[in-house]
Amino acid sequence: MFTLVLAAFALSGTDVTAGRAGSPRATEPPLASQPAVAPTSEETDTARAVEVPQVVGKTLAEAQVLLSAIGVCVETEEDVAVPADAVGDARVVLGQNPPAGTVLGAGATVRLTVPAAPDTLGRDASAEAVVVIDPGHQSRGDSTPEPVGPGADERKPRVTGGTTGVVTRVPEYEVVLQISTNLKTRLERAGITVVMTRTTNDVNISNSERAAIANEAGADLFVRIHADGNVDSTQAGISTLYPGENRWTGLIAAPSHRAALFVHEAVVVSTGAASRGVVARTDLSGFNWSRVPTLLVECGFLSNPVEDRLLSSPHYQDKLAEGMASGIIAFLNE
Repeated sequence: MFTLVLAAFALSGTDVTAGRAGSPRATEPPLASQPAVAPTSEETDTARAVEVPQVVGKTLAEAQVLLSAIGVCVETEEDVAVPADAVGDARVVLGQNPPAGTVLGAGATVRLTVPAAPDTLGRDASAEAVVVIDPGHQSRGDSTPEPVGPGADERKPRVTGGTTGVVTRVPEYEVVLQISTNLKTRLERAGITVVMTRTTNDVNISNSERAAIANEAGADLFVRIHADGNVDSTQAGISTLYPGENRWTGLIAAPSHRAALFVHEAVVVSTGAASRGVVARTDLSGFNWSRVPTLLVECGFLSNPVEDRLLSSPHYQDKLAEGMASGIIAFLNE
């Protein structure tokens, strides 16, 4: 959560260096015979100055967190001569401009050079893979009950409309479709076949029907994408759910758990968000009807003002999709 707040300050251009270790100490109050002198503009600029840290060799996600924390903006450019698969799964920073040690004003920009997008990352191991992506909810919920699992007496609504951003008023079903579309593009770059349960908001597809799409596709992984909500607006962070063992999920619980661990760790690193952990659930229809490994990423809280704004930001959506793609490919290559 602390990283998210820092990132939000950086986006707004607010000086996050004030009061940090190393800032000038407050001077003693002037004596009555010595009137206080207002600081000059030069002194004010110096107080706002920050020193650029060394981020070459760090992952792009780590570099973004460090630079955002000191209040500077980050831009990236790709070195097409260095494909991402040449340096491993993570995109490592190859160069930075200006270099480490340069003193900048808060709000200035640092440009990072990174490997080219992972067009072939994991292609050998995952070229035959199929991933089904399910953007959660839809524009109009359907409260018609359906069994929570095959042959179950217990029933739940077919599908709900989800929550809405507390500040942006952007609905969950729209946010998760944007993130899902970004993820689809990244996975297809890696040679993975992607099936979407929906590509528009105006649908009526129940949770069991979404799982059936994954089953019929013979998916290697069924990825469900949602956002959280809570009456407590301070709640924040990312959690990843997977099916706990019950009478329907015995064969998929273990591989789903492994996939959830891969994806969750990668998304938390990519975004710098607070981790709410990997959580087993036995009460979700979308899990209980699935016959293939599955997980559900809760990308953050639309009820939290900071995360609400982030979730509607294309830049942050890109970080989410980057982390998910990295975790999915790592699982498929396992």
